[in-house]
Amino acid sequence: MTLTCSLCKLEFTNEDQLKQHLEGKRHKKLETIRDERENSARRSIFVSNLKKDTFIKQLEEHFSHYGKISKIVTDNEKNAYAIIEYEDEKSVEQALEIKEHKLNGKNLKVSRRELKQFVSKIASSHDKKKELMDKLKEEALTVNTILGKCETFNEQIDKLVEHFRLNENEIKMREEITKKLSDIFSQFWSSSEFRIDLFGSSVTGLACKGSDMDLSILFNQYLIENQHKQLKQPKVVAKQMKNGKNESSDSNMETEELEEDVNLEDHEEEIEHSLKEVIKSFFNDKKYNEFLKFDVEHQIKVLSRIIQRFYYDIKSLKTITNTRCPVVRFHHDKANINCDLSLNNFLAVENSKLLKLYFDMEPELRKLVFVLRYWFKQKNLYSTNKFNSYTIIWMILYYLQVKKIGYLPTVDDLSKITSKVVEIHGWNCAFEEKIDKIKSNFPLQNFTPLGSINDLLKGFFEFYSQFSFNDKIIQTRWATLSTDLKKTDLSKLSNFINIQDPFDLNHNLTFSIPKSTFEKFQLESKGSNELLQYGVEPKRSSTKGWGLILLTTKKSLPINHNGKELIEKSLINLRIDEDKNTAENISLRKAIDFVMFLMTDCLLFEKLDPQSLKPKKRLRVLNQICDRVDSLGLNCSPKRLRIGTSDDPNKPTQTYVCVIDESLNNNGDEEKEESKTLASFYLNVCKNTWQGRRSVKRELIKQNSSMNELDLEKRVSEKLCAKMEKPINFRIEFMLNENCLNEQNLNNLNIKFDLLSNDEDKNKQSELINFTTLVHFLDVYINNCQEKLFDIWNKQTPQLN
Repeated sequence: MTLTCSLCKLEFTNEDQLKQHLEGKRHKKLETIRDERENSARRSIFVSNLKKDTFIKQLEEHFSHYGKISKIVTDNEKNAYAIIEYEDEKSVEQALEIKEHKLNGKNLKVSRRELKQFVSKIASSHDKKKELMDKLKEEALTVNTILGKCETFNEQIDKLVEHFRLNENEIKMREEITKKLSDIFSQFWSSSEFRIDLFGSSVTGLACKGSDMDLSILFNQYLIENQHKQLKQPKVVAKQMKNGKNESSDSNMETEELEEDVNLEDHEEEIEHSLKEVIKSFFNDKKYNEFLKFDVEHQIKVLSRIIQRFYYDIKSLKTITNTRCPVVRFHHDKANINCDLSLNNFLAVENSKLLKLYFDMEPELRKLVFVLRYWFKQKNLYSTNKFNSYTIIWMILYYLQVKKIGYLPTVDDLSKITSKVVEIHGWNCAFEEKIDKIKSNFPLQNFTPLGSINDLLKGFFEFYSQFSFNDKIIQTRWATLSTDLKKTDLSKLSNFINIQDPFDLNHNLTFSIPKSTFEKFQLESKGSNELLQYGVEPKRSSTKGWGLILLTTKKSLPINHNGKELIEKSLINLRIDEDKNTAENISLRKAIDFVMFLMTDCLLFEKLDPQSLKPKKRLRVLNQICDRVDSLGLNCSPKRLRIGTSDDPNKPTQTYVCVIDESLNNNGDEEKEESKTLASFYLNVCKNTWQGRRSVKRELIKQNSSMNELDLEKRVSEKLCAKMEKPINFRIEFMLNENCLNEQNLNNLNIKFDLLSNDEDKNKQSELINFTTLVHFLDVYINNCQEKLFDIWNKQTPQLN
């Protein structure tokens, strides 16, 4: 039975877990927030039918007759309603007793504030994640249907680009929105004072259907005054209530994060010009020349009011000021797109011009970006705090410029040949835009042709799957790699991946990317590279898609089919915790018996009689040529089998991979090795009971949370066997000999696993693949079971003499 916390929307398998959660800090905090919201709603009234030019001061003067007001919140979108929050519930009753409220010659509608169901951020974030994954699946289904009808890989690429790229009408609509905004703001400033420019994907030709539209209103005077000044990032200030506590966001209102909160309790501490007063002064007194003197938050609010008053084709108007670049965000109804209008974003505009130049010099590069951007999305690597389109483009450009592929001179080269002077916030943003002049300075013969998209994808994935980011910074301006972190201009450094902006050298494009996303990127890059090496053209026997379908949807990494990186032998280290009572006195025999129990009773491998085995060719190897290397990049964690690409020599894996040299295998060596054998067992593996254990185990725990842990391991294997349609069949030997002992310390044993080769060559490849995945699983599984299950097993097992 599954128990659920109705507040946090979390599930638990038993009452003890639920009770522990209910007493935890996170749950208690959410309870407090919920209670505060409910209390706030009971002390509030909802006022609608306001005139558009109604100000907070007027609302305060009218409704303060019924009690002391703690907060007033107004509708930022249409200014059609307001929420008045009193300090006492009695004030709400007094205000509601009045049948008619009139303000600015208009009758107001006053009612109780509706108390909507509280939704915690935990629950909402879970829902958003699920919604995102569902959207990705739906998108993949649509795209794969289109790609599946193609006959070649290149046709798939063309169809993918065609599916996502804007058509002429959509491009024209974006231009009309830009012109409309320019016409609106021209009522306040002349064309010599400002302009509105598109930037981002709308300029570079990479915009997708439904993608946001980025614009910026640029004031010439601002550039003149700030071209030598470093850009100051806006400070995010948490607004506080009268009790000094940080105010929680209210999920009952869609525009809560952007609403204007005015503290009406202490008038003496009010700032000289409140936000509303500034906007009122700007509109009524028309002090347009003072606009640039306002702080950024006030400027953004003024722009939003202008759009609200004069642009009637929009909805969901919001202002976002606590970001690196404050914006006015609105939704255009007719075009059905979201628009972000930023203020004086000169750097972004110049950057977009630069990228457009690169794409104009190498038009095929746009296709590569479309494919890789879709790949990042389908691998769940593309979103806030992950990779974005801008970062992906510069990663592509850096790879191509380093490898000298395509006609792509560096930003620094382009800046050296231009006569223009463009300085923004102290950064040199000048570059030559005339392609003819660029070609005259950088002859085409000095660059390698761009090549096919297939080759570019292979190169990109291979480059970054092997790239060592440790203590290095990718400098996109020069297409160089810096190892001196102290001498770079970056204001923030990441421990995982650092990519410097080509203009704003303080800006780290990848600072917010977490370690898990970075590692997954390198992991997926390696898999995609191996897939492309295997081939991208359609195969008659393929039932799971091919080409781009396989590249963007395959979850597990492909096996290297040449067999060179697959292993036939492995030493697995059994670490016995010395803190356990049985650890100090454990015998070698008991350790072997426990491992044998895991193999036969838990994983359901079949124990074989050595006497009944026909002589098999066993792959022999001398201990002195064993090398602790990372075969296939495989790296295990207690959770699941993973594939890692760590280049850190101080972090070796626990698996020994042996290099096979048949010339070293003579009879003398074999006899010497066998004479040292302390114990040896043969097993037949006919079912894959090591992959997919976690999901099956979760299902069984939900059905019966009180199941014995040893029985649970066996039941998991039985379930996997029942589900498996295609059996496998290979034999292994696991043994301990004198060389397996770590200086006679039985608290740390090495167990040797040996694949017994099959005489049929056609099955050798599949045996190697299965054995490789098995030993990497066992490396983690055996030690996890030793920590969690050994004591239970030991109590149930008769004591050895």
